[in-house]
Amino acid sequence: MPDSAFDEPGDLRVDRTPDKSGDQQDNHSENAHRRSARRAALGVLVRAFPGWTGLLAALAVLGGALPSVFALLVGRLVDLVPGAVRGGFSSPDGRRIVTTLVLVGGLLLAQEVVRMVRELVSNELYRRFDEYLLSRVMATILGVPRLDLFEDPVLAAATDRAVRIARFGPGELVSGLSTRWFGLAQGLAAAAVAAYVWPVAAVVIAPLWIVLGHQLRADAFRANPFWAEPLRRAGYLKRLATMPEWAKELRIFGLAEWLVDRFGVEWRQVMEQLWRTRRVGYRVSGTLFGLALLANVAVVVFVAHSALTGGLAVGSLAVLVQSMFGMAQLASQEGDVWIENGAIPVPDVLAHERLAATRVPAKVPTRTARGLPAREIRFEAVHFGYPGRERPVFTDLDLTIEAGRSLAVVGLNGAGKTTLTKLLTGLSLPQAGRILVDGVDLADLDPVSWRRSVAAIFQDFVHYPLPARDNIGFGAVETLADPDVAAVDARVRAAARRAGAEQILDGLPGGLDTYLSRRHTGGVDLSGGQWQRIALARAMTAVSAGARVLVLDEPTAHLDVRAEADLYDRFLDLTSGLTAIVISHRFSTVRRADRIVVLDGGRVVEDGSHDELLTADGRYAALFRTQALRYTDEAHTTAAGDA
Repeated sequence: MPDSAFDEPGDLRVDRTPDKSGDQQDNHSENAHRRSARRAALGVLVRAFPGWTGLLAALAVLGGALPSVFALLVGRLVDLVPGAVRGGFSSPDGRRIVTTLVLVGGLLLAQEVVRMVRELVSNELYRRFDEYLLSRVMATILGVPRLDLFEDPVLAAATDRAVRIARFGPGELVSGLSTRWFGLAQGLAAAAVAAYVWPVAAVVIAPLWIVLGHQLRADAFRANPFWAEPLRRAGYLKRLATMPEWAKELRIFGLAEWLVDRFGVEWRQVMEQLWRTRRVGYRVSGTLFGLALLANVAVVVFVAHSALTGGLAVGSLAVLVQSMFGMAQLASQEGDVWIENGAIPVPDVLAHERLAATRVPAKVPTRTARGLPAREIRFEAVHFGYPGRERPVFTDLDLTIEAGRSLAVVGLNGAGKTTLTKLLTGLSLPQAGRILVDGVDLADLDPVSWRRSVAAIFQDFVHYPLPARDNIGFGAVETLADPDVAAVDARVRAAARRAGAEQILDGLPGGLDTYLSRRHTGGVDLSGGQWQRIALARAMTAVSAGARVLVLDEPTAHLDVRAEADLYDRFLDLTSGLTAIVISHRFSTVRRADRIVVLDGGRVVEDGSHDELLTADGRYAALFRTQALRYTDEAHTTAAGDA
């Protein structure tokens, strides 16, 4: 299987062979990128939730400092014990011990309360930040009125990177920061206490732990981009094995064993390359850890000797030993992985917003499209091509669509039939020329009001895993908010009846409340033809709500012969009074349209009724005869088989 089969849109292709001469520079660049991502993520978090972030930081600092206060109280207890033993609890030292024990108990209670509150704040901020960033991505995508984010290669790549934030879990940034701040506060507080007891200990040990922590962090992130591709490939293979879209083919073609073996190969390559890259760094880390350990042992030996000779109080020794353990938190990497997971996608989200902003018009047209078209929709010298493609789809396309009549559009694959519907619905804009609706440029009409004037079934219509009511009612979503549920259901059933989907609704176990997906309890799966009926009913809902333009892109693609014949019988009723545009490869459908145009080479090459085009004996006639002959052959074959 070629490598390109594993690529995800937006991912950068990288050489799988490591360039050892550039390791240092690559690592420096990678670490700089990670630091920049963390700063950007923290900035977004603080700006979005300043109060919550400040509260979390304060609780983390307080929680990290309390163990050092505990160490001081323990040291005080150790110093007071001899006097209390000699004089009893009624002596001054005895009373001080009682007071100190009360403080110790209060401190332990305070530590537990701070820990619990910190966890509550962290969990709440986690959820809020998760929802906030994901909402920003959704708002950015839905805020672009057309399809630029999916059809422009640069914007599509940025969109793919931004939407992957859901897989990383941006809220993990909050959990990581909470843990990291707590550990850092604990280490710094311990260093401060050690400096108070014996400054030399803090000066010698704290810097070693800080340097070791920095090195461990560099080791954790030490990875040239050459191992990113096998990791991406392994991730893709994992999704292949776990997602329902591919479950049938994997089993039919017996790919299960191959998939498991290939995943193991890719994952082993990831780990081998990763460990090979990090090996050098671990030698440095090991050396630093050995130095830190020797420094701690040396300090313990020195202060123990000092305590035995009377140079240092026993209580101070106890405080110092506890502080030495606390200073080890300065090298802790706990929480770093969470910070990394939450921070990495944030720059992609911000970059995506900046790019998307270039495709949002500074001034949205406000001219209403209500009641349009009354006369015609006219394409004048329209030129359109997709970004990244050399050959345009349309060049100087001229086409008039009369209001209230049906128009069929035919042509070979790639002729631009579906692109025509995108332009007609305003999902794409021509690079040159104009689309006029009753003489008004479509670009000057409010896009929301125009789309409410258009009901469309695209060839790749959506199967919403939602109740049947929503699947049909989405054609006029505002009507679903009607508090009169009975009225909503009546409108839904009327649209279904017009589309020939009423029997489908009658067969659902939960009626309109039935989820159209087996992944929901009590849900059902529909056949392709049934789904097409539901989609047609959705369009009929829009028509009932006032849409005057009906676009049918391959309306019979998933229907069987009987259902197709039924749709033909309904065609005139469905399109009566509407400006209907029908795109289909099946000429039994298009022949019923008032007018037919043939697209080729980016232009209209034939135009007329079915009979007129057959008489002209051009491309339409040739295509029609070819398809009619195929149907005739199939009929003869079926008849012979029956005989």
